[in-house]
Amino acid sequence: MIPDFSPFRTHSRRSLVAAALTASLFGVRMRPAQGQAEPDVTDVLSSASQRLADIESLHFTLAIDGDTYIDESGAIQLQGAEGDLARPDKVAVEFQVRLLGATTVSIRMITIGTDSWTTDLITGNWGDAPPEFGYNPSILYDDQDGLGPVMGKLESADLASIEDIEDREAYHVTGTATSEIIAPLTAGTMTGDEVDVELWIDVETSDLLRVKVIEPESEAKENPATWEMNLSAFNEMVTIEPPE
Repeated sequence: MIPDFSPFRTHSRRSLVAAALTASLFGVRMRPAQGQAEPDVTDVLSSASQRLADIESLHFTLAIDGDTYIDESGAIQLQGAEGDLARPDKVAVEFQVRLLGATTVSIRMITIGTDSWTTDLITGNWGDAPPEFGYNPSILYDDQDGLGPVMGKLESADLASIEDIEDREAYHVTGTATSEIIAPLTAGTMTGDEVDVELWIDVETSDLLRVKVIEPESEAKENPATWEMNLSAFNEMVTIEPPE
């Protein structure tokens, strides 16, 4: 007598439908079906790196969960930022920082070449940036240590899925990088030998839409940090001038 497998086939079909519906609800696309070519993750990263090298300007937002101090004394905790970058070396950004574990304030910063200005915490007036204020977002564009080169140095890179990011289909790439590679991007604030990195790269344009860097747990840091940066407004007009 031949066993009746129809209930199992029905259950299997229902499971696949349920999985597809769940993926759809959460903005995740299943991997390509059998026989359908999946892009090579190396090619995806290479295209994104080249695209970033060709971009003249962009807007970014940064959100930080966990402890990230950007001064040697540990008094200024970086919590987030939003700003614009223009090649080759212009940045206008507003930081949200927590001072001495208490008050949260905003600091504006403009960098043009080697010159940087920030607003005073009390008066709000512009002045030369203090040397202890140690994070300059222009590093994102850097040809040696910026986001582009980092994408080419990921270890164990894997194309995890295709997801929706701000109404765009994006490859979700996961991997790891050494703390030495990540250090320039995070002003050396992250500790640990292996840092998890996640990237979301536009399927159509190869624009890098989102970056997440996750500091590993360690005894050296009680509250490890996760940085999430979203990039947008590629090649839109940006005017960055010294403060008046």
